Amino acid sequence: MVSADIGILRNRIDQASLDYSYARKRYDKAESEYVAAKLDLQHKTEIKEHLTEHLCTIIQQNELRKARKLEELMQQLDVEADEENLELEIEVEQMLQQQEAEAGRQCSQAHSHAGTAQENPAPSGVGQESQQADPAAAASPAVSEQSQNPRTKSLSNMDSQTQAVNVTSGSSPACPAT
Repeated sequence: MVSADIGILRNRIDQASLDYSYARKRYDKAESEYVAAKLDLQHKTEIKEHLTEHLCTIIQQNELRKARKLEELMQQLDVEADEENLELEIEVEQMLQQQEAEAGRQCSQAHSHAGTAQENPAPSGVGQESQQADPAAAASPAVSEQSQNPRTKSLSNMDSQTQAVNVTSGSSPACPAT
């Protein structure tokens, strides 16, 4: 009976030994696979971080290049805008001089008309009404000369409106003393 029990126990020990050996091989294989997977993961993480840093560097350099180019363009536009402003200022100055000359001619004509009007008084207030009814007509020669230049058209319109407002409010355009 003892020998039968010993035989059974030996068979169980052999089976347990085989199971242990199989489990140990599986564990060693899983451990080596785990270590390999862990090393692979670490290597791939380093590659990913390196590529991410490289991408950030490229983006940063691109942004710096864009900023420099934008700054250059802004400087070019500033220079062009300064040149255009200078040209416009010169044109405005010339237009003002022409307007002053025209206003001087109109004033001298008005003074000469006023002198003849004192010598030959108007028969009634009808003539005066027609002169007051169209105050922009007095400024129209200067406006028509200036409106020939399409760039200065809006400025001449503003000037004629200003003169019309001055005339209608009762004040006459400034005349140089003669």
